[in-house]
Amino acid sequence: MIGVPVDDSLTTACERRVGRRICVATILDVRRAACPAARTKARKRDSVAIALTDTDIWFLEYRYWIVGFTVGAVLTHWPRGALVAHWRRRPWAWPSVWRLELSWPERGFYIEGDMMGGADADLMIGLMTADELDRVATPLQSRR
Repeated sequence: MIGVPVDDSLTTACERRVGRRICVATILDVRRAACPAARTKARKRDSVAIALTDTDIWFLEYRYWIVGFTVGAVLTHWPRGALVAHWRRRPWAWPSVWRLELSWPERGFYIEGDMMGGADADLMIGLMTADELDRVATPLQSRR
C-alpha cells in the first residue's frame, strides 16, 4: 500500500502504483459488478480508484483515512477503446452526484457505481465522451 497525505493528489499516487502517466484519477463507490465468472451487488459500497491512461482504465484498491488515503494493488485494467460508458447526473444525491455505468460487452464485464462531482469527475467524463465520439467518427470517415 502506498500511503499518501491528504494534500497529495490521487493522480500522483495512482501514477506511482501503476508506473504509467495518468490523465485523471477519481474515486468510484462500486454498487454492482458483473463478469462471466461472477456477479456481485455490494451491501456496503467499496471504494476503488479509477485512473485513466492514454489507452486503459485502471481500477485500484483505495482506502481513505482522516489524515490521508492509501492506493493499493491494481484490481484490473481494461482498454479504453472497447468501453461503453453511460452516466447520469443526480443533483439530489450529494456528494456522489454521478451514477456511472461502465461496460466492455465483448469481454462481458460491467461495473456500476457512484462518483463524486468535481473537476476530476468532469475531466474523466469528458475524456470518455471524446473516446466515444472518436469511435463513432471513425466508421463515418472510412465510408468516404
